Amino acid sequence: MKTIKQFYFLVSYLALAILMGCSDDDNVNVDSTPEFANLISEISSLPGQIFNLEAVINDPAGIKSIRLQYEPWFLDKTIQKDSLPTNYTLNYAFKIPQDALDDSSHTIIITAENAGGVTAQREVVVSLDADFTAPQIAFVSPANASTVQIGEGDEILLDINLTDNKILGELKIESSILNETVILSDKSSNYKKSINIEEPGLYVFNVTLTDKAGNTTTSTRSVNVVDELNFLQMFLADQAEPSAFDNAISGYPYVADTSTVSGEEGFVFTIKYFADSANKEVRFVAQESGFGPFTFGGDANNPGNLVIGSDASVSPIIISEPGYYDIKMDLRDLSYTITSIDATAPATIASGFTGVYVTGPGLKVGDITLTRFNPSQSSAPLNVDPDFQYRYSADIEFTTETGQFIFIGNQTNYSIFWRLNSGDIEAANTLVPQGGSNAAFSQQYEGTYKLTVDIFLNTMSIVKV
Repeated sequence: MKTIKQFYFLVSYLALAILMGCSDDDNVNVDSTPEFANLISEISSLPGQIFNLEAVINDPAGIKSIRLQYEPWFLDKTIQKDSLPTNYTLNYAFKIPQDALDDSSHTIIITAENAGGVTAQREVVVSLDADFTAPQIAFVSPANASTVQIGEGDEILLDINLTDNKILGELKIESSILNETVILSDKSSNYKKSINIEEPGLYVFNVTLTDKAGNTTTSTRSVNVVDELNFLQMFLADQAEPSAFDNAISGYPYVADTSTVSGEEGFVFTIKYFADSANKEVRFVAQESGFGPFTFGGDANNPGNLVIGSDASVSPIIISEPGYYDIKMDLRDLSYTITSIDATAPATIASGFTGVYVTGPGLKVGDITLTRFNPSQSSAPLNVDPDFQYRYSADIEFTTETGQFIFIGNQTNYSIFWRLNSGDIEAANTLVPQGGSNAAFSQQYEGTYKLTVDIFLNTMSIVKV
């Protein structure tokens, strides 16, 4: 019996020894603590954005686990490392809840544990105050590509409104006659400077605006300073209200062609124009943005002679009957001529043409919403003018923030089509038969607009109703 008791005692002792040995293996005695390197401890972001928790964690005893915790965002992630690496690069992406509050602050706990069970904690503070929005530059004057005449006073007035959703940082203006840097510290500011010009020439101002977060916006203004009436460009306006310039996305005011004949450059301009009513009043303007500083109208007492003004009060040129006209102005003798044009059918509509239609995603034309390029399944007709067969129009709405469209001559195929001379609808109003670029937009235009296409003049305009 004694022998049996001794045997059981020996077995129990050996089992206990084995268990104690295993326990020693699981709880290694170490004299190190996990260390954090390159920890990004402060993060600026916004609700709905993704940020990364980043650090390098080192421990010669081996890293067993890394735990990421923040209860309000339901973050409790443990990364187990069975291989016990001596260093680990943490790069964990996390999306902030969309309903988190702007300008709030949140602390995430990162806990690293080594093979001996020794832990170390670090905090990462996430502030929801990030600024990803670029500041805004709004020129009050000068109008881009405008022309001013040398006089006795300051010819150029820079008047610029500057705004940011948070805090502005720096304004920089660079040109051949002005180089200046202004430090800013508010959400909005206005910059004004009058410049006296003594030599005629083209003056270009490059403006860079940076906010405190480093977001940057640039804008350029060019001004043609002349000692005689000579212009880089000319436009035709047929509305007396200054708001007409702001209500147009594309095609207004109407662009005139500059003569390339030697001696006529900058003085002689012509435009093919459609008058939609009797006694139509038109004026030439030397800047795309409005009537000032140069507007040219007709001398009411001397038909064929131009008069000069700086706003819509200058007497207009009168076109007596509806129809197509070729209008020419000559600044050398301040004269103009108006010649009637007989519209003829464009060659592109000879075969298969049934009308003008729009196809492409992003527009609602009348009651039809377009979702893709497809003549038979996603296109909408424009309405033909009953008196002028080459003019088509429709009320449209923009249904998306970005989109593209083209014009087609039937709802079967692309055998007849028109695109634009430029892909940006704000920069183009000329149609290119069987060529060009898709009419593209990259912002949400609110409201209803009238789209007008003239396949005789090859023009397009989009004006707010």
